[in-house]
Amino acid sequence: MTREKAFLARPSERYKDSFIAAVYEYIREKRTITWHPEILRTRFDEYLRVVRQAETEPLAGYVPASQFWLIADGAGYIGDVDIRHCLNESLKRYGGHIGYKIRPSFRQRGFGTLICKLGIERARRLGIGDILITCDDDNIGSARIIEANGGVLRDRVDNGRGVLTRRYWIGAGD
Repeated sequence: MTREKAFLARPSERYKDSFIAAVYEYIREKRTITWHPEILRTRFDEYLRVVRQAETEPLAGYVPASQFWLIADGAGYIGDVDIRHCLNESLKRYGGHIGYKIRPSFRQRGFGTLICKLGIERARRLGIGDILITCDDDNIGSARIIEANGGVLRDRVDNGRGVLTRRYWIGAGD
């Protein structure tokens, strides 16, 4: 399996088992998860409905967002990217237009750089001009990924979370 053959896809039943396996990996590293894997096993169709509904009918306090999964043949789900169609005040400080993650067992193989690149391309197709991507100041891996994709560090802001947030912009002409 290579990065060159990986692609973005809409979340789907086809990749359910690999997605649930990844959720267990995220739990082991103490990440906050929205849907417990055992609930996903029995109510995956509901999960997919909620993800799709977020594009046009987001929950209160959220903005419309599209989610795509990074898929590689033979491995299935490798990571996901959320593309927020617009920004609210909170996302302007932390979160930005694009958020991505790679499952732990596939990190440090170039998939982070790839998913960020593909996310930027999708954001452009959605008509987003200037793109904001943020990361924690101490997350050097994410900072390198964003910079490799044309991100220009605008500033570091204090969000009261104990670590500064780096705010990178990718211009509409980049």
